[in-house]
This record gives sequence, C-alpha cells and structure tokens, in this order.
Amino acid sequence: MGSTLPYAADAESPLKPAELQVLRAQYEKEGEHVGVQTKFNFAWGLIKSNTRHDQQEGRRRECLYYLALGNYKLGNYAEARRYNDLLLEKEPANLQASSLRGLIDDKVAKEGLMGVAILSGVAIAAGVVGGMIFKGIGNRKR
Repeated sequence: MGSTLPYAADAESPLKPAELQVLRAQYEKEGEHVGVQTKFNFAWGLIKSNTRHDQQEGRRRECLYYLALGNYKLGNYAEARRYNDLLLEKEPANLQASSLRGLIDDKVAKEGLMGVAILSGVAIAAGVVGGMIFKGIGNRKR
C-alpha cells in the first residue's frame, strides 16, 4: 500500500517563489470554501520555504487543525478545544475550525449531561438503599 504523503527529505528542497505563489493564489481563490487538498498543498509549500515566517505559517495552518481534530476523535475535548482556539485566534474566519468548535462544544455538553444523569442516578439509588436500611433498622427496634 503506497503513501501519497511527502517524505521528510522533500522539505529540504524549497519551492521557487513562483511555485509558492501559485499555491497561495489557489488557496486565496477558494476563499471560505478552501479544500483540504488545497490547504495541505499550500501548507506543505510554506513548510518547504527557506523563510522562517513561511515555515511557521504553514505549520500553524495544518498542524493546529489536525491536532484539534485528532484530539476530538480521541475524546480529549479539552486538548481539542485548546488547539482549535489557537487556530481560531490566528484565523477567525476559518470555517473548518469554527465547525469543529461546534462539534467539540456539542460533545462536551452531551457528555456533561450524561455525567449529571449518572450522578443523579447514583444519588437516587443511594437514597433508596439508605431509606431501606433506615427502615430496616426502625423495624428491628420494635
């Protein structure tokens, strides 16, 4: 099974400025509806750059999103929110990150409600058992 991911050694050969500009233009042309492949290509082109600023921009764009998404899928919602919020600080109009924020918030709320329901159930069960024990002690005294 072959991989379409680039090799780390490929990062050592930077794109020509004109090639990077083509990737940037495609990214900007797609605007709010930028595709995953376009985002990856632009980020990879930035990472391959010789300038530190481009490298940091490329790393931030993709890594933060995928770290957030991976933590979300693993159920680590606090970490997912932290990475996603970092991305949204840099790119407030990022639709993917905004959508992921909604998913994270929904999961946290749902799991929070389940936790409350479980604790309520335990409290009710403890109350019933305690009542039965108390009633049993009262019956023995007679």
